[in-house]
Amino acid sequence: MNRQERRSLEKRVRRGGASEQEAKAYVKTISNADAIRIGGAGTPSPPKKFEEGEKVRLNIERIKARKNYDKMADAYKEFVDASEGVVFTAHVERENMISLAEEPKWLFWSGDLENVPQDD
Repeated sequence: MNRQERRSLEKRVRRGGASEQEAKAYVKTISNADAIRIGGAGTPSPPKKFEEGEKVRLNIERIKARKNYDKMADAYKEFVDASEGVVFTAHVERENMISLAEEPKWLFWSGDLENVPQDD
């Protein structure tokens, strides 16, 4: 929802009898829900379940779309750039927190990883 749409919605809610604060809170709630549903930059990715030893790949696009990506350590950004297309082995540290067996230095949110299909 862009700024014009938010303002328009806020006006319609105010015309319906809501106070200014109520209208702003309602629009903010709707906007946040919309952003999470769409998965825009800065929104949390849904968690995924991984088994110990499962083959995974970094979701580079999602990781780089984070609001704070530019502020992250240069070594981390270099690792992410160098890992495009690389298959790693998941090591489950705790629920939704996965390290990579090949590079245990980094810890990833499970939603930032992708399953790699097993070849039968």
